[in-house]
Order: sequence, then C-alpha cells, then structure tokens
Amino acid sequence: MLSLDHLPDTWRTRRAGTLAVTAVITLSIFSWLAMTTSTETGLAPHDQDVTTWVADGRHPALTIVMQVFTALGSTMGLTILTAICTILLFMREHHLHALVLTLTMVGSSLLTVGLKEIFGRTRPSTDTLLGSPALTTSFPSGHSFNTAVFTGLLAGMALLSTSAVLYRTLAIMAAAGTTLLVGASRVYLGYHWMTDVLAGWSLGLAWLCLVALALLWLQGRRRPDRAPALASADTPSGVHGVEPPPT
Repeated sequence: MLSLDHLPDTWRTRRAGTLAVTAVITLSIFSWLAMTTSTETGLAPHDQDVTTWVADGRHPALTIVMQVFTALGSTMGLTILTAICTILLFMREHHLHALVLTLTMVGSSLLTVGLKEIFGRTRPSTDTLLGSPALTTSFPSGHSFNTAVFTGLLAGMALLSTSAVLYRTLAIMAAAGTTLLVGASRVYLGYHWMTDVLAGWSLGLAWLCLVALALLWLQGRRRPDRAPALASADTPSGVHGVEPPPT
C-alpha cells in the first residue's frame, strides 16, 4: 500500500476539489431519489414496471448467480469479508488501512439502519420475491450501499498502491462489477425497488468521497509536523551527521 504523505500539495488540492464536487453531486442524486420516492414522482412510478419485467425474465442459472452475489452483499457476507481483509491488512502491517476499512464499514452500516428507519419505505410485494422476506424497510438498499463502500474502498487502496497498472485496473473493474451485480440481484430477487438500489449506489459513492476527504484533511494536518525533520534531512548535516565544511 502507498501512503499519501509523499504527494504534493497541488495534487491534494485538486483531488480534494474533485472529491468534494463528486460528493455534492451524489448526495444531490440521493436526496432527489429520497424525495421523489416518497411522493411517487421521478423514477418511482417505473419501479413496479422494472420489477415485473425482471421477474418475467428470470432463468434458473441466472437466479443462482444472483443469489450468490446477494449473499456477498449481505450483512453477514460483508462482515466476514471486512474481517478477512482487516486481518490481512494488519498482517501486512497496513494498520491505517485496516482501521480505515473497519471504521468506514461501521459508519456505512449505521447509516443504513438510520436511513431505513427515517424513510420506512415498503418493499416490493412478496408475490415476486425469491427468498425469505426481509425484516427491514426498503430505502435505501443496504446491500447496494455497503457493497459500494466496501469494494470502492479496496479499489481506492489498490489505485494508490505501487501495484502494476494492470492489477489496479482489474481491481477497479472488479469493484464496479461486484457493486453492479449485488445491486441488480436485489431487484432480480424481488427484495428492492430499482430506486432503492440507485439510492444505495449514490450514497455509497458519496460516503467514499467524504471518507477520502477526511483522510486528506488529516494527512494535511500531519505534514507541518514533519516539515522540520524533512528540512533537516535536506541539509548536508542532516544527511551525513557532520557540519558542512567552511567555504
């Protein structure tokens, strides 16, 4: 893994600006979805049509695939995956990455519970459900939200690592593919409306941007503390441990 401490301040400023804009856009999308689903406007009137269309197109082999991905994005699945990744990061002495992963996932889980209680949206009819009925409400999709956060965070760590470009590209593709399939599985199996999934994805991206902004801010605060040591290391005495000869 690669620390951000070596990166120039201009890079940090540009990246922070991009993250802030993305967070505003995705939070706006989530807010719009929240308002329109509660008033049955926007995309919400199409939710039932999408659910019916997906249910009519089900295939036994595809159903198995969707069940696998919905299990990966479940509370149990993501808890196990987070624990495994955290242990691996600690074993490789990436303690900060392990802490960030754990705290970010705990935060997204708490947000999921709170938002579901706030919006209280009813799930699709059990007539189209493949599986046991869920005990929680529908908006936003917790599977979509938390999977986007988990895979997106791991992809971000890979993107900032020293791994080959191919591996970083594959990590991003795997994160995007897994997130899309988990979200699609929730509609396919009849657990969520389309707009629930879209809200989960948008909120997941917003949460990732906010976490990244917090990390940039914290690392920016650490840099002044390191400045004297770096300045000393740049002088001949800091490098060789002796005073420079008189000129």
